[in-house]
Amino acid sequence: MKDYIESIIGKSLPKEDLAMLHEISSVQEFTKGDSLLEQGQRCTQIWYLSNGAVRFFENVHGEYRTTHFFQAPAMFTVYQSILTGEPSELSIEATTDLKLEVLPYHELKALYERSHSLESVGRIMAEFQFIGEMNRRRMLLNMDALQRYEYLEANQPEVFQLYQLKDIATYIGITPVSLSRLRKYRMERK
Repeated sequence: MKDYIESIIGKSLPKEDLAMLHEISSVQEFTKGDSLLEQGQRCTQIWYLSNGAVRFFENVHGEYRTTHFFQAPAMFTVYQSILTGEPSELSIEATTDLKLEVLPYHELKALYERSHSLESVGRIMAEFQFIGEMNRRRMLLNMDALQRYEYLEANQPEVFQLYQLKDIATYIGITPVSLSRLRKYRMERK
């Protein structure tokens, strides 16, 4: 987690801050298919993904839609739920076997009072999440299905090795059948 955080903030964290983070963190392992968070549960923690991959999805009227992909190394949470205390509208599933460091948000928030550096890390992580959300919003609103596919392929090529095509299809806002047609069209074009 140390290397990841320091790469994001562009500087070293003080040893005292690393020690405080280590004090509140715990390690969890999950098997492919395990649920980290179910839709309707309150999100109370931030995860650091040291190996593996997860996907966020929602169930809307019985239809599952993938909303986010995260691959190691990454930090993630459901910000809407963690900040408001409301139940999460998203579920999080392990799409590979994985190992996580778990940071309880209430304890991390208390560390923000003790460390300006850690508070900065929290702000920067939230900013990255916001930028990611805006990029996804622009992709869905301003690109057609082929452009969304090509955008994902250019910006997150690992997604095609780590996730099922049905999940990729719902992420870019099309059906699996449409994705199959789109992939065939692209192969014919080459």
